[in-house]
Amino acid sequence: MNRRLQFAVIGLGRFGSRVAEGLYQQGHDVIAVDVSREAVEENSDRVTAAICGDATRPDVLASIGASEMDTVIVAIGDDIEASVLVTGLLSQGGCKKIVARASTDLHARILEMIGAHEVIYPEREMAIRLVRSLASPTIRDYVPIEEDLEFVQMTVPPAFVGKSLGQLDLRRKYNVTVVAVHTTDAESGAAKTVVPTAEYVFLAQDTMWVVGHRHDLEKIEALS
Repeated sequence: MNRRLQFAVIGLGRFGSRVAEGLYQQGHDVIAVDVSREAVEENSDRVTAAICGDATRPDVLASIGASEMDTVIVAIGDDIEASVLVTGLLSQGGCKKIVARASTDLHARILEMIGAHEVIYPEREMAIRLVRSLASPTIRDYVPIEEDLEFVQMTVPPAFVGKSLGQLDLRRKYNVTVVAVHTTDAESGAAKTVVPTAEYVFLAQDTMWVVGHRHDLEKIEALS
């Protein structure tokens, strides 16, 4: 069984609220902090504890035990000054892991300089995913991993339909790995996701989750 982790989420805007609720639903302890009482009340039943307070104050961070948390997420997006100040205080306080949200490249560089262990760009990442899916009719979803390594959900090319994963031998021929297949149960007609074996035979309506480098994935896209 996975260890129950302790998180603090600072900033309960749309992004912070979703992160806090998601971590809580995964069975972890989540302390959420925001200066807005309305935001705190709205999220109070979705986290372990929601606190109305100004996280730019060291005493507020100390009161939630920020330095003892497994990870603190600084989800403040619009107020760059507050984001930087909170991140700096967390770093100075010896926080184990700080994940900070950035809105610009300059913001990100400053966050890294003052101690953020990881910086994320929610808006940029969503934009990239949208562009990737719109630019290719075969791509349903897209998650960048690193450099040009990607995890994509794509429609199964017509040339794959009726053939087994073993027959296609995609790892050898295209240097990609099929991780999962979204298909329809033949008996019930219900949608389901399966981890395919070498014997799995692709159907026309299937979509597959594939890991590979972009230039290799584009070879499969070209088959459609």
